[in-house]
Amino acid sequence: MYSLYNLFKFIFYIIFLINSILCYVPSERRYHNSVIINDRLLIIGGNKSTAEKTYELVYLDLAKPFDNTNLPWNLIREGDLPIHTSSSTAIVSLDNSTIFLIGGFMFDKSTYSNPVYAYNYLNSKWTKLSITGDRVPTRQRIRGVIDDSGIIYIFGGYNATNYTTFSGNSLNEMNTLDTSSMTWKNLSIINNLPPLSNGYSASILPNGIIIYFGGLEGSDTLITMKNIKLFDTKENEWSYMVATGEDVDSRRNFASVLTPDGYIIIFGGRTNSFASVSPKLAVLDTNKSPYEWSIPSGSKVNSPPFIYGHTANLYYNYMIITFGYNIDNGMHNSQVYFYDITNNMWITSFNPSPSPSPSPSSPSRPPKKRNRILKIAGAGDE
Repeated sequence: MYSLYNLFKFIFYIIFLINSILCYVPSERRYHNSVIINDRLLIIGGNKSTAEKTYELVYLDLAKPFDNTNLPWNLIREGDLPIHTSSSTAIVSLDNSTIFLIGGFMFDKSTYSNPVYAYNYLNSKWTKLSITGDRVPTRQRIRGVIDDSGIIYIFGGYNATNYTTFSGNSLNEMNTLDTSSMTWKNLSIINNLPPLSNGYSASILPNGIIIYFGGLEGSDTLITMKNIKLFDTKENEWSYMVATGEDVDSRRNFASVLTPDGYIIIFGGRTNSFASVSPKLAVLDTNKSPYEWSIPSGSKVNSPPFIYGHTANLYYNYMIITFGYNIDNGMHNSQVYFYDITNNMWITSFNPSPSPSPSPSSPSRPPKKRNRILKIAGAGDE
């Protein structure tokens, strides 16, 4: 019996050793990007400090169940980024073949580099794009969205003029990138221009309306979360709305996802003084007019620590939070958190579901056809 016990113990240690070798441990980071392609959650760029950069491309396989104490990270060895980037935006093409990496604090080995790169998912190759059209200023702290015709919309942002002090100017122009012709266009809009903005959340609805809220006006003024900017991509027009409902602290460096039936879930963030915000999680219902903020009661139970500079992605019934900076302990976060939007609760085990994502507030509604949830991948900024 004793020898059998030792045999099992030996086998356990061998399995543990093999798993330790096979499971890649990525660098902790903040201000990165994350996107989902073909059941893979890919993590792009980010930084641990001003001096510490990362060029690796890693992913989690979402087709398999796992828990957040044993994360099966994988390294795409041939997918190393040609540049270091943070506070940029990453958008997936309509056919899920390409990731467009736009703007941000981009560096190659020593110097500032091209503002747009593309990653070919099929052959794991990065290329520096040659884009024609209008001259578009380099900017950081942006969120891009893509419409059903393959047009990427980039609003405002922060144009850093000094990469050492990060000093610069905020913008309020709307630019588009046509991914079929690779052409930049600066939309000449005069009426109802929004204030200079950066670090916002961006979500595009099926009707072509882009919703912007949160972040900063100018260089350092936090925007009230109930003040909503709306851009109509069909008419190229701006409008505004004051949301109702629960009070939600102004914030920057937060993340958001859009559910298939029109709910925007936000998580985390910080103030200008690096203090925590309340609530950690809130939901904006865009089915009502005006939109309405609410705070699901279950979201407060077993919630993650106060973090910022993280990302959020929606995969079926799960909002997945990755990395960021932990305000509670003053350290980078290496953990991944799962929020079940059906039951409004934080969970520790991830089990992929074949059913579409329902509303986070109305799980009893008949599920709608799964739409392109890859359009939004909220993230923090510098």
